[in-house]
Amino acid sequence: MLRPKIILLTAVLLLCIRASGQGRLVSVLREQTLTLEQQIDSVVLEFGLDVQKKDLVFAFRLLKLIKREVHCVALTYRTVDPKGREVIASGLVSYPEHGTWRGTVEMSPYNREKSLCGTSRLYTTEVLASVLGYVTLIPDNIGYGATDSLPIAYQMSGNSALVSAHLREAAKEYLQEHLDRKLPRKTFLFGYSLGAPNTLALAYHYADNPESDVRLKAVCLGSGAYDPALALDLILQRGEMSYLFFPGMVRSLNSWLDTGLDPSQLFCGRVLEDYETITQGLDSPLDLAQEYGTDIHSYMHPHFFNGHQSPDILRLKEALKSLSLLSETLHPLPASVEVVLRHSAEDDIVPVACTDALFQRLKAPWHQVTYHRNKKGTHYETAVRSFIDLALILL
Repeated sequence: MLRPKIILLTAVLLLCIRASGQGRLVSVLREQTLTLEQQIDSVVLEFGLDVQKKDLVFAFRLLKLIKREVHCVALTYRTVDPKGREVIASGLVSYPEHGTWRGTVEMSPYNREKSLCGTSRLYTTEVLASVLGYVTLIPDNIGYGATDSLPIAYQMSGNSALVSAHLREAAKEYLQEHLDRKLPRKTFLFGYSLGAPNTLALAYHYADNPESDVRLKAVCLGSGAYDPALALDLILQRGEMSYLFFPGMVRSLNSWLDTGLDPSQLFCGRVLEDYETITQGLDSPLDLAQEYGTDIHSYMHPHFFNGHQSPDILRLKEALKSLSLLSETLHPLPASVEVVLRHSAEDDIVPVACTDALFQRLKAPWHQVTYHRNKKGTHYETAVRSFIDLALILL
């Protein structure tokens, strides 16, 4: 799943770190214990009141039933960026304040503006897994937290898998040094939206590297763009998107893959005029769509729609294809790993065809993959249902 160059660079970096006597963990930034009320506030902050009330009620009742306080720790640790260079990144580790740890949950976060990453707020919806008795690991990913001076590494799933795996190593060091406790080997992975392809890459990283000492039990994925090129083609056909994401994606490709894409050949109107501001990652793509409009004809270059395949459009599509996780070499995960997929046919941000294609690749005679393909529901309503999928697995 990971590119040979990244694997080689990571192996060399790991040998250097071990030779120097350094571990992954660099520092503890800050920490706090979350009450039940703060955890409920986190759900409301993330999803607001636009989701179906019955889904929120389920989540709230679950929290009140368990009544478990959660301790959150923001760490910095050594990892690599998409070019294989060593960086000091940050991530969030949360665990139940009291009681037995039932396992480990690793979550790759969905897209947020930079100010709302896990270590910035010291709480985020993903820590809800700790309410159920699990240690939860949530990397900020490159471009957030300790690396917020860097461009966001959108759809760089291979790198995100390494960033997550390195956070796990740092968390093991922290728990051993500060609590004299071991990180549970039994592991569940979760990713939604932008986090879903990153989580899928992490699942293959652990499956293909048994020396990681991870006992992978389940992978829960929701509404991910596992094939960015397919997603772009379908969104162009649809002509509407309530999420202004593509300018940030272009900046990411130029920064990390050196694609040399010219924004003036890909965008137009106010989005082109404000390209530098829009792509800083300081605003939510949802808010940007409300500001600049949801009709992509108003900001995507006319060449996307008139059949003229300019050199920049061709390079963009080729770069997106290189990030697809749906290659011919994709194989089903081990039969011992439960896989749960969810997506809505009404999703107007990530086309449901992306998960349809993933399902076809993952299913195998010896391994039943569960796919909840909802007829109705927005991208955000499906997010709550995906969290419930995970809760049901963890319970």
